Amino acid sequence: MTGSAQEIVKSVSYPEKTPQLALNVQGIYNGYPYPGNIGVGFDAKVMFNAQQNADAYNQYVITFKGTHTMAANGPTWGSFDNGEYNNVSALIILAGYRFNFGAPRYIHQDFRRETGGWFIEVNGGGAYYRFSETLRPTVSPLIGCAIAPKLEVVASYTGSWISKKGKSPLAVFGMGLQYKF
Repeated sequence: MTGSAQEIVKSVSYPEKTPQLALNVQGIYNGYPYPGNIGVGFDAKVMFNAQQNADAYNQYVITFKGTHTMAANGPTWGSFDNGEYNNVSALIILAGYRFNFGAPRYIHQDFRRETGGWFIEVNGGGAYYRFSETLRPTVSPLIGCAIAPKLEVVASYTGSWISKKGKSPLAVFGMGLQYKF
């Protein structure tokens, strides 16, 4: 008697997740030069799928960032002052990777795309500074937690190196909200 096994092929479809857009606004503190300055930071992000794994749902991230700290010795929002005041304004472009975690699984009952609430982003890129008119390499890690289906609380650090001119680097700590479209 001969027998044969039947092979069952069941295709499991990967849930397609389109690229996401996100905007965030943060209150920032630039810790250098001492005693530091406060200001605002804005991020615009494009996030792409990184893995075909519905449980991980990690993403590649491209971030366009702008920061501005108020001058302690001049006008509050003056930026194009050729280094006369100690404010720090920077335009930054970053590329990175977002690790999404599944614990806590859901903070809000209506989540459709996300698998969890917490995430960490690791980003690197370059910045153009108005204060010193230089280009410098920049790193910007970020940690956050989703508090609603499209709203996240984020905390970040953006740092760079001192230029050859000896002008101040970025050492920006920020905290704010991010909205995902």
